[in-house]
Amino acid sequence: MIFSSLEFILFFSIFLICIKYLKNHQQALIIISSFIFYSFWNSIFFILLVYLCISNFYFIKRKVNIYFAVTASLIPLFYFKYSYFFSNVFNLEILSEYSYKGELPLAISFITFTALATIIDTKLNKHNENLNIKNFTEFLVYFPQLIAGPILRVNQLIPQLKNKIEFNESNIKFGLILFTIGFVKKIFLADNIGSYIDPFFEDPILHSENVIKGFLLFPLQLYFDFSGYIDMALGSSIILGIHLPQNFTKPYLSESLTQFWRNWHITLSTWFRDYLYIPLGGSKVSKKKLFFNLTFVMSLAGLWHGANLNFILWGFLNGFILFFEKIINKSLEISSILKIIITCFVVFNLLMVFRISDFNHLFNFFIELYSNLQKIFLFENFAILLILILGVISQKFEEHTTIKKFSLKISFFFLIPFILVIILTGLGINAGSSEKFIYFQF
Repeated sequence: MIFSSLEFILFFSIFLICIKYLKNHQQALIIISSFIFYSFWNSIFFILLVYLCISNFYFIKRKVNIYFAVTASLIPLFYFKYSYFFSNVFNLEILSEYSYKGELPLAISFITFTALATIIDTKLNKHNENLNIKNFTEFLVYFPQLIAGPILRVNQLIPQLKNKIEFNESNIKFGLILFTIGFVKKIFLADNIGSYIDPFFEDPILHSENVIKGFLLFPLQLYFDFSGYIDMALGSSIILGIHLPQNFTKPYLSESLTQFWRNWHITLSTWFRDYLYIPLGGSKVSKKKLFFNLTFVMSLAGLWHGANLNFILWGFLNGFILFFEKIINKSLEISSILKIIITCFVVFNLLMVFRISDFNHLFNFFIELYSNLQKIFLFENFAILLILILGVISQKFEEHTTIKKFSLKISFFFLIPFILVIILTGLGINAGSSEKFIYFQF
């Protein structure tokens, strides 16, 4: 079940009615609804979700050695996501025989990282919550953030879940508007861009005339797809009066790759910073160690995204450039606009490594792209470049504080019909559903 589907609209409507009239059973309703939400995709993995809740709670309450707990918590993720990959990379026939080759369990990376953060924070006394099986399960499976984040810490959600859900006009309006913005990003923008450019990446030589279009539009597709999901997640939660952390703050307007990673997928970036980069020594080390810390952590971040060598390469290259920035960035005196342009150029090139898993296709893509760069001035390509520029500039107007202020000024009388037209039009265009979110595979 995905947010931009008729099934979710019906599911969420029923959930709201139940919460309204069964307030004394709020925790049970959230847990049951979250398991239904997850099982709608593939009911067999309901068992896996139960196991992750029980096993990780056991590690926490029994005060199991932190290294054992972290390793044991990672085993399901390794088996389902990485066993087949490593058996191929290292030609391990024994591992290949027993490795998992089916469809990846939905959101296993997000759930595992949320659980790991809880295990580590509890061990290090970084929260004051008294965890029990019920509030831990409610926290881990809370459906607005279950599938693709944001990746939460205990202090960001459990204190809010303790409160009774009370519906108020300002939260409902703000949540509805934010959900609708995400819906528009996903249905009207990301899905349509994806259906247009996906063939260009399958065979760059065959589509040599269009690789520039793919290069310019994929960054927009990825942003609209992922930030659209997060907007819908945050909007759904805000309607319940529960505020989740933002995961994006104008990433394509960043003035460096370092700033980009502070503004893109923020909860994942801070997870790797807090639980891996800083424990390794962070940036307060020698240049040699700094190079290792950045490239190692970012390579693992790449591997988190997918069991493929292109993701590791993408992560490594990010780490390498982040290291280079820390060495030379302080000496660069150029305008903010030029910094943004350079950062976008770097990020967009890196995203091609992220997008294309076949190294032969990746090499051919860059050959076709830079040998035909003069074609950027052809009418179609130049028009797409202008669309990209507008898409980047539009991030300046996505401040949640601005959206909230606007929501306070508009009445339900105008808001509800407007949102209904958008939602029904979007569902009609996509026959009641839409393409899977890109980050669902991670």
